[in-house]
Amino acid sequence: MVQFRPGELSQWVSRLWKNGMPEGVVTGISHDTRTIKPGNLYVAIRGENFDGHAFVPAAFDKGAAGALVNDGFLWSGNPLLAVPDTIKGLQDLARGYRKKWIGSPVGITGSVGKTTVKEMCADILAQKGEVHRTAGNYNNHIGLPLTMLAMPQMARFGVFEVGMSQPGEIGGLAYLLQPKVGILTDICNAHRESFDSLEAIAREKMKLAERVPSSGTVILDRDSEWYALMRRHTCATVRTISFEGIADYVGRKMADGVMNVNGHNYIMPQPGDHIMRNALRAIALGLELRLEPDEIASGLRRFKAPPMRWQESEIRGVQFINDAYNANPLSMRASLRTFSRLPTAGQRWAVVGGMRELGSVAEEEHAALGAFIDTLGLDGVVAVGELGQRIVCNSTGRFYPCPDAEAAATILTNNLNPGDRVLLKASRGEQLERVLTYFKEN
Repeated sequence: MVQFRPGELSQWVSRLWKNGMPEGVVTGISHDTRTIKPGNLYVAIRGENFDGHAFVPAAFDKGAAGALVNDGFLWSGNPLLAVPDTIKGLQDLARGYRKKWIGSPVGITGSVGKTTVKEMCADILAQKGEVHRTAGNYNNHIGLPLTMLAMPQMARFGVFEVGMSQPGEIGGLAYLLQPKVGILTDICNAHRESFDSLEAIAREKMKLAERVPSSGTVILDRDSEWYALMRRHTCATVRTISFEGIADYVGRKMADGVMNVNGHNYIMPQPGDHIMRNALRAIALGLELRLEPDEIASGLRRFKAPPMRWQESEIRGVQFINDAYNANPLSMRASLRTFSRLPTAGQRWAVVGGMRELGSVAEEEHAALGAFIDTLGLDGVVAVGELGQRIVCNSTGRFYPCPDAEAAATILTNNLNPGDRVLLKASRGEQLERVLTYFKEN
């Protein structure tokens, strides 16, 4: 359990407690009264559609030790820390607590693969000691400080995702985290609606590398078109990876599901070249931190993909792969290519939906994806929703456009047989997982 002295919380936000100071220690930080625990500090965050200050009474009813609130909030009888902005106050708390860590924080950013690399890295490092990791996708201006504040002070390693949706976010979050190791995953047109170009996205991501100190390490992909740019913008020691190329850590595909890195074979936890490249980053981290190959292999065996990331299930003899947690042009191609190569006794079908947040390149990217799908030789493709229709507009394959998940499930029911395989892939907002629910009911 993470514990804070009330005095140090006050010091970190440069404000004095009102209504007295909490007795004893504060045992954790929470911004959600649904999950708050006795002894927590409740952080009242004001959003577009809610105001956390309305839940301050509920927080104290559930045993909160105190609350972080905006200036001007009136409440008597319980300890308050009043600040100009509670989000900045939350970040100030994380920045103060960061100075107490003895462990090595690892920061991971990129357009695709962040969560997979984070989980692989954490499972590998757990072979050497206690590891704290980002829960789910708590990687933004609120999620990252909350994750930092939950890290046990004596943990040996912390593995943190650093995400973005707008320009300027990565630099601020990296400054907050102060990682000793930075890992950059692949760059593509994710969140393109907020950026003028792909290079602008790459330059935003490289802000993480800029924040790694000269005493730290940055792991970069030598095969990436952005490698030279990234390398120029860090003062840290650079360690490189490459798939079949020249680098500090070179991955070579030995067989399906087996990759050799610097003379040692590792069994991959999932299929696909993109999984191998993600695993190569995690293996490189382990080797850089002096783990033995056997320890790294053991960590990879512990890896379990988060929900809706290549999650396999069977319904009435049909094998489903739910990879619909999120999508962008690069991850769509990687997932579909891997799926098209899977052995199967029956047919291969894909259910695809739109890729969101692509801005001015949305039409171009969806049409290009449709042309790519044409080359894969799938037996059927169901394109769901308005954005999904853009995928099929110039395609010549066996496509079935439909308005929603329920209609998609009906198409599958009318065409599939036991032994067939189906992939689900789309941006999270498309809620493509509902196809499984409707298919079960048909």
